[in-house]
Amino acid sequence: MDTFFEQIVKIKLSVKVKTLIALIFVADCIIVSLVLLFAPANMVPFVFLIIVGVVYGSYKLISQASIEYEYIFINGDLDIDKIIAKSSRKRIVSIKCSEVERFGVYTGQQASSSIKKTHFLCDSDSENMMYMIVPNRAEGMVMIVFAPDDRIREAISKAVPRIAQ
Repeated sequence: MDTFFEQIVKIKLSVKVKTLIALIFVADCIIVSLVLLFAPANMVPFVFLIIVGVVYGSYKLISQASIEYEYIFINGDLDIDKIIAKSSRKRIVSIKCSEVERFGVYTGQQASSSIKKTHFLCDSDSENMMYMIVPNRAEGMVMIVFAPDDRIREAISKAVPRIAQ
């Protein structure tokens, strides 16, 4: 019987990102005001295109702040995708649970010299954060920090029973 679970984890906007969004909005207002103030009257269509371009560009920049991660567990394989603005998707990692070196509850003290890169694929203040250490051909040993729900956590534990903590 096939095992299939999926979970969407939405990333909360940090203070830094909220500040950046506010700055983009303020810059938008300043640019539009300056264009309207200093544009000659005979260039109305061009001014309209500039304003539309500035507003659309700001919208695209701000929408990039909407990030979600999708955890998909299928028959011992875990795939984690990054979804940006609910429109584009990128595969971050694909893991065969049989290749996992270590798996357990993340406390922040799992760092080791053998780990070359750490991927945080959840909010830093998420509850029930877990970690996996897996070999990666391109990056060496990689630590994945994520926040799976109980169903996915249990399925992963069954797929890696010899090392689950």
